[in-house]
Amino acid sequence: MSKRIALEHLPAASCFLLAAVAFLGQTVIPSSAQSVLNTRLRWEKLIYTDAKAAIEETSLEISKNPGNALALRMRSSGYYRNSEPEKGKADAVAALALLKTPVDAQDFEAKCYAERRVEKYDEALLDCTKAIELDPKYTWAYYNRGNANEGKKRPDQAIADYTKAIELNSNFVDAYSRRGFVYSENREYDKAIADYTKVIGLDPLRSSGFNSRGFVYYQKNEYDLAIADFTTAIKLDPKAAWTFANRGNAYWYKKEYDLAIADYTRAIELAPKDPSAYFYRGGAYAEKKEYDKAIVDFTKAIELAPKWASAYVRRGTTYLFKNENGLAKADFTKAIELEPAYSVPYYNRGIAFFNENQFDLAIADYTKAIELDPKAVYAYNNRANSYEMKKEFDRAIADATKAIELDPKLVSAYKIRSRAYEAKGEKVLSEKDRQKATELEGTVNK
Repeated sequence: MSKRIALEHLPAASCFLLAAVAFLGQTVIPSSAQSVLNTRLRWEKLIYTDAKAAIEETSLEISKNPGNALALRMRSSGYYRNSEPEKGKADAVAALALLKTPVDAQDFEAKCYAERRVEKYDEALLDCTKAIELDPKYTWAYYNRGNANEGKKRPDQAIADYTKAIELNSNFVDAYSRRGFVYSENREYDKAIADYTKVIGLDPLRSSGFNSRGFVYYQKNEYDLAIADFTTAIKLDPKAAWTFANRGNAYWYKKEYDLAIADYTRAIELAPKDPSAYFYRGGAYAEKKEYDKAIVDFTKAIELAPKWASAYVRRGTTYLFKNENGLAKADFTKAIELEPAYSVPYYNRGIAFFNENQFDLAIADYTKAIELDPKAVYAYNNRANSYEMKKEFDRAIADATKAIELDPKLVSAYKIRSRAYEAKGEKVLSEKDRQKATELEGTVNK
């Protein structure tokens, strides 16, 4: 705890999407090679089975030997696994400070891990590559280089690295998980589902596997399958706020708003300082026309995330539904200040101006929305309506025609153009558009 109409669709998102994954690795401490290997393997296994115990054991070792880079490295992984990223990052920084002069493949890979954690991706790529040169079968070096490639927005290279890690270790759960994530980001949903299914097969008690696969089903609009996976994830980890929010989003798209609200409420109880669940619940209340409750939730989201433009847009939209145009315009204006390249608040503020018969101001906002999003069909439609109100019928016809080109089934555009043709005395064209609108309405109502 990151999913679309002009009134700002929920939920993409965000924020609650995928649970954190522990990224483990190796380094060398002053000891025999076999002892180092046994210690590392024991800690790796413990991190997967009992992260808290791994943290306790590595902490004990660090108290005895503060210069133990392996223990810092593994405790860092344990903290990430235990959803304590700040502590995990602190240990990565400490490990990095001890690895200024890497010598062998394990040192370079460990340094790569630490650099990745502090988002020094270029350095991480170089160090993991060096580790691979020294040991071409070093699974964790490919894995962490894959993570660094993700950080550099290089999905193809990341997939290649994760695939190599899987070739070297066919049971490498985290490599399947990360590759699945990259596939989902690339909208290669079936490949992502296959990888997450493998994760679930290898570790059926891992809630994040079900949550991640559920999110891909959600991206594919297969909401029942998504809900089933989210429900299993919740059973495995009933304190994961993001999973409740994800299931709420799936219910939202199924228009089961009461179930969505229940899940968002539980997410809020588990993570009261995360603005996303308030935002989503506000959207569900708005769909139920419980506008006052929606405004309360959007206001809370804004309080927690005062620079979140979409929250202002959603609250402003709700004010529009309540015919409170002044408050709506204030929110849309704030959203524009925060994100000047965001087309939706211009469009919605145009509606507010239109409602007040300020047609020139409405046209200016619709024009800006079109400039930012040339395929904004409703901006053309509404600007046509504004031109019609100003009796600028040629412009109304031009915009309605553009709206129809973008959406040949947009009834309102045919109606606007029909009226404009009629006002110009072009009765044949007017009647043709009127009949088309009637035909489309009949199709919609069947």
